Amino acid sequence: MAKPDEILRLLLIDDSLTTADVITTTLRSAGHTVRAARHDKMVDIKAALNEKSWDLVICRDTLITISPKEFLAYLQNLGRDIPCIILTTEPENDGALFDLGAQDVIAYSETKRLQFAVSRELKNLFVRRLARRNERALRESDKRSQLLLEISREAVAYIHEGMHIYANQAYVTLFGYDDAEDLDGLPIMDMLVRSEHKKFKSFFKAFSEKSDTNAKTVSVRCINESEQEFETQIEFRHAAVEGEDCIQVTVKEQHAGLVSDEQILAVRDHDTLTGLYGRIRFMDEIAKVAIQASEDGSVSQLLYIVLDNFQSIKEQVGLTTSESIIKAAAELLKAELIEDEFLACYSDQVFTIIIQNGDDSYVDERAERYRKAIEQYVSQAEGKIIDLNCSIGISRITESLLSAEEGLDHADKACAVAHRTGGNRVSRHQIVLSDKETESQDKVLWIGRMQDALKNEGFTLHYQPIVSLHGAPQELYDVLIRMKEPDGTVIRAREFMKYAQQSQLVIDIDKWVIENALNSLAEHRATFPKTRFFLKLSKQTLLDSAFINWLITQLKGHGFNGSVLVFEISETAIIDNLEETQTVIAKLKKVGCEFGLEHFGSGLDFSHTLSVLDVEYLKINGSFVENMAKDKENQAAVKAIIDMTKQAGKKSIAEFVSDANSLALLWRLGVDYAMGYYIQKPSKDLNYNFDDDE
Repeated sequence: MAKPDEILRLLLIDDSLTTADVITTTLRSAGHTVRAARHDKMVDIKAALNEKSWDLVICRDTLITISPKEFLAYLQNLGRDIPCIILTTEPENDGALFDLGAQDVIAYSETKRLQFAVSRELKNLFVRRLARRNERALRESDKRSQLLLEISREAVAYIHEGMHIYANQAYVTLFGYDDAEDLDGLPIMDMLVRSEHKKFKSFFKAFSEKSDTNAKTVSVRCINESEQEFETQIEFRHAAVEGEDCIQVTVKEQHAGLVSDEQILAVRDHDTLTGLYGRIRFMDEIAKVAIQASEDGSVSQLLYIVLDNFQSIKEQVGLTTSESIIKAAAELLKAELIEDEFLACYSDQVFTIIIQNGDDSYVDERAERYRKAIEQYVSQAEGKIIDLNCSIGISRITESLLSAEEGLDHADKACAVAHRTGGNRVSRHQIVLSDKETESQDKVLWIGRMQDALKNEGFTLHYQPIVSLHGAPQELYDVLIRMKEPDGTVIRAREFMKYAQQSQLVIDIDKWVIENALNSLAEHRATFPKTRFFLKLSKQTLLDSAFINWLITQLKGHGFNGSVLVFEISETAIIDNLEETQTVIAKLKKVGCEFGLEHFGSGLDFSHTLSVLDVEYLKINGSFVENMAKDKENQAAVKAIIDMTKQAGKKSIAEFVSDANSLALLWRLGVDYAMGYYIQKPSKDLNYNFDDDE
């Protein structure tokens, strides 16, 4: 069962790839790990809802092919517990949508409210799923208890206000009745010889008036249906049946042969279908193993084995045949069992094995033997060939576990990974630090390395050309920072800059890049005087009050004005600091600098961004451009952005151009400039021949 901070399986009902990307970006910025699918036709939406599991649906109200009302009605009829949020352009229609089951109706521009609503609904969904899981566990427990009562050799009945409301078969047999229904509503006094009534009434009344949890016993003579008398001991306990307080009575015939503890345990411990140990005994065993691990540090391992696609097999062959398949699988596993291994049938299609061995490679081999044993099963049923496979998850039972159930949960998750990656395989649960702890440790590590790189020339610059397709001929390079490894390899900025951006260290790195880029540019412009650089600028540096004067000093030191530099700023990074950004851009423009927005198309309302920010260049989000030749939706998104750019009087740059077809498409769509690995990879040298593009 997924927790609210794990992967968010999101179904987007939208006909725009651009807005779908905006929504997923918004949720990722709120800390969610999003796995999203987008559909805009009802037939595809129905297939998605029926074939996969979803945590949330976000539906736009701008679709022509399907309305939110139509979708909500379908979802309601489907009976699925999937929260749905409507993103609307007309909030005044909220009431009707809430009536149809929408969890929230939010204006498309309300980013923060959407993030809050999604977090709220995921938490609520988690609570509901947990409640259902607990309810299922309770029902299974009740079912198991009922089964144990039915097969118990002890005569047990439940009494409410002196009347029988339940009796097991042993009780029915003891008193000579044919069926348990014959006892329904029958007073317990009718089971006693008349001379015992006064004694029994006094005892029963005293017990009923107290809420003592301890059992009380009375010796009385009972009478059966044939009016035969026999000596008994009746044990009383307070109990509850379906929420009603009642009294459990256990009748033991004094001279009857007692059922041995071994016989009782045999019924309790074993699965009636397969003959293997059952869930109750398995939980006892894994608890023992966990306790042993905490006491002496010993390690055992748990195999969680699930028959792949068993529900589908069951639907094909029916209940009786499917039970035969489970029994056959149990026999195959049992045949592989060796000493120090404990095999149990945990549920319908799930088997568990405890191996008292801490050697991972050994246990992996054992798991593979069990997997192959199941794989070899082939049977013909109902005229169909049944091939059986299984997924196996492995977890270690060590002293670090909080409970035996945690080890079971780990094995279950590992098994789910094996199943999701194709099934018929073994997957081991990986013990990792929590995400926050891991991220914190990584941050400390990388900040230390970056500080060292600043002091000891551990950084280097790479350059990637930006070539003209329809724009004015220019000699432009994108400047990229890299970290040098001792063996000569380089680390890309995406590996470490995300940690720099979480601290003021990013200002020092930005200044290092500008300082060294200007040195390189001064040398290169001696031969190629038209060359200009694109430099990335972080939000922290942009808002640093000392930055503008520092930059002017650097430019003067090389005899440059600001026109040699184009600063790239992130569209998403400036949304919360719009006014300050406008002021800084205006001041730097006075010294000749130009500006560009990188990853354009990632923001929530980029048409608004264009209207309020005075920039010259727009870099189209590379996720739209990369392999766009194979994706019609990406082509449509790129075309829309290029058209918007032209209308705004800006110059467009397509990044991540990876193949000739994409470049040809960009030419036809009218993009001004392009860059990417297909044109030239980033290099330490400024060696691109711009003359070939003219």
